[in-house]
Amino acid sequence: MNRLLWLACMSLAVPSTLFAQEPKKPSDKAEGPPKEIAVDLGGNVKLKMVLIPAGEFKMGSEESAEDTAEFFNFLDSEGNIEASEFKDEHPQHLVRITKPFYLGTHHVTRGQFRQFVAETGYRTDAEKGKTPGAFGRDWDSKTQGFAWHAQYSWRDAGFEQTDDHPVINVSWNDTVAFCKWLSKKEGKTYRLPTEAEWEYTCRGGTTTRYYGGDDPYRSNPGSWVDIGGTDKGLVLTAPVGSLKPNAFGLFDMHGNAAQWCSDWYGEKYYAMSPTDDPLGPESGKRRALRGGSWADWSYYSRSAVRYARLPDSRDYSTGFRVARNQ
Repeated sequence: MNRLLWLACMSLAVPSTLFAQEPKKPSDKAEGPPKEIAVDLGGNVKLKMVLIPAGEFKMGSEESAEDTAEFFNFLDSEGNIEASEFKDEHPQHLVRITKPFYLGTHHVTRGQFRQFVAETGYRTDAEKGKTPGAFGRDWDSKTQGFAWHAQYSWRDAGFEQTDDHPVINVSWNDTVAFCKWLSKKEGKTYRLPTEAEWEYTCRGGTTTRYYGGDDPYRSNPGSWVDIGGTDKGLVLTAPVGSLKPNAFGLFDMHGNAAQWCSDWYGEKYYAMSPTDDPLGPESGKRRALRGGSWADWSYYSRSAVRYARLPDSRDYSTGFRVARNQ
């Protein structure tokens, strides 16, 4: 019998399972990080977060500042919006978020912030310092407007809030203190999102003014852009998660309460921004805010809009959400 014939016979005689790879056990399979997590803050209080994948996007407005002003002046009967308000959204530029990270599904709530205060005894900027107090609804005024009073803080803004509402009247300093507490408690790095991370997650793959489209009302039915803001008459904050999430599963990225970011604000930073994971200017006077609030006109809730305040400032329309390194 020649060698080729012998090999053919042997292949028929030997069970094929002898040459098959041993199947991997389920425990052998590499599993990625969980898509959603619930961080235990203590006291039966949880903070939900979703995993945001790495990716790239165009940061900033794709329309000129003049076109943005013209569009919203058409919607606004007063027509007094200046293009200069939107100059810092340019130039639009490519940004890469190179590493996945977690981001809070919702704003940090009053209940979550209350747990932080209960564990640490922390006193916010509104409760200490040279000028204690914050902005709230001034029920004593004839106009029923808003004013600064010494008794206002995250605990009381002059209107009813439950522990499911976003915490407000917190300064940038207060939010960083919350993140430091949670980092120490969990042994993970919790922080505020950068401006780039915030806009990337807000857009959720979209390029329009809002993640629902360009028109604040027609293309965003049932969103805070549609029913929120002073131009639509919504009064005050609402419980987090009341409306639908965006493509990343994040709630209230447009409106409810504005959100602090980690960056120093730089009006002309976009012209010099690095492509990968920009962190903002190295120094500055004010910290960046994003997302707009119940108290803002709809153009202040766009994905690209930028504004800023001093690190110790606080008011009835500003809160935050937290990020975590994977």
